[in-house]
Amino acid sequence: MSGVPGAEWSVRRLSAVVGVAGRWVTVELCGELDAVTARVLVDRVGRVIAQEVPPRVALLLSGVGFCDSSGINAFVQLSRRAQAAGGELVLVGPGSRLVEMLRWTGLEGPIRVFEVLAELPEG
Repeated sequence: MSGVPGAEWSVRRLSAVVGVAGRWVTVELCGELDAVTARVLVDRVGRVIAQEVPPRVALLLSGVGFCDSSGINAFVQLSRRAQAAGGELVLVGPGSRLVEMLRWTGLEGPIRVFEVLAELPEG
């Protein structure tokens, strides 16, 4: 996957489409985040983070129906990579169960969460 709008990938029970919203690269996910798909997510989105200067990546999660601890760990890894490169990774539209998981793990603050894409800051 590249940071090119329209780039797509699919593995097992997870698919993604790359887009652009203002100064953000968006990665719209659909399916399940588990041990297998989370590893692919880290690899593919990690490539996007490496290409963008500074990386500003928004994971669109409204299409994610399942996310276990592997998915949460993927968010942490990707957020750290983006921050190390002077950028940010944010989550957009996670379901209520995923928001609860982020709260329980203490990640809701360190990884910013937005309800909709229109809330993303431009600056």
